[in-house]
Amino acid sequence: MDETTLQVYSVLFVLATVVLVYTARFFHERRGRRRRQRQLAGIDQIPQWTTQSIESNRPLHLAFGDAGVGGENTPAALAEAEFFYHIIQRANSSDMPPIVSLSAAAAVPLGQDTLRRAWHKGDYLSRLQWYPQDLAYAGAVTASMAVDEPVAHIMAGGFGAELALMLDSADRRGQASLAVSDRLDGQAVAYALADHALIGEELFAASSYVSEDGGGRIDAATLDVWRGLIILGLTVLLLLEFSKQLPLLSWQLAAAVAAILIVLGAIIYRRR
Repeated sequence: MDETTLQVYSVLFVLATVVLVYTARFFHERRGRRRRQRQLAGIDQIPQWTTQSIESNRPLHLAFGDAGVGGENTPAALAEAEFFYHIIQRANSSDMPPIVSLSAAAAVPLGQDTLRRAWHKGDYLSRLQWYPQDLAYAGAVTASMAVDEPVAHIMAGGFGAELALMLDSADRRGQASLAVSDRLDGQAVAYALADHALIGEELFAASSYVSEDGGGRIDAATLDVWRGLIILGLTVLLLLEFSKQLPLLSWQLAAAVAAILIVLGAIIYRRR
């Protein structure tokens, strides 16, 4: 596929996404009802952690890691900022604002703006903590766990293997954790050691689960639709390619297998 064709497909994909989002929002407003979202492990714990933070006067810890603006992980950094914004808003009844930690210099204005928009009282900028990257970041965060004693750690950002040090320390101190990383090694650590882990594109849907905005829920549903279409398309392409390798396999049998896979996928999705 040449570069021009790839650009055309990218533009068509963006336009189709915009049309699908606004069409879904239009019909959602016409119906006037709250859409039920598929369950994400750990997200339902955030209200409980917020309540514990308010009652115990202990902060939540929200970590960007090395995610920042201007690099390859800019979309992830913006999704994390929106996610953290709604979490901070939930904790507004407390006198103890959440701690926001990061290691990318370009993310400092983003973290400050997130706190400014969500926290409307007291000195909130002092809750923004910048540390050097990698092991230095993990060491500083681990040390702050003993001083600030956060109720829980929500680590959604750019993390590598150093995430293991932070999650292990949180576990030994009895502090809950939710983690997701845009890097493969960090995601593997999050899945293995965190109390709860988000996977893949769930990071981009997370903010809609802690927000009261109906539009955000529709956007998350659109993301689910696209994911289903992509999985369906890949399955069909694989079956077609497989049928070419085996002349005895008829297209009717390939269609039957595809239908079975679609039904099984739909059942698994509904059970989640």
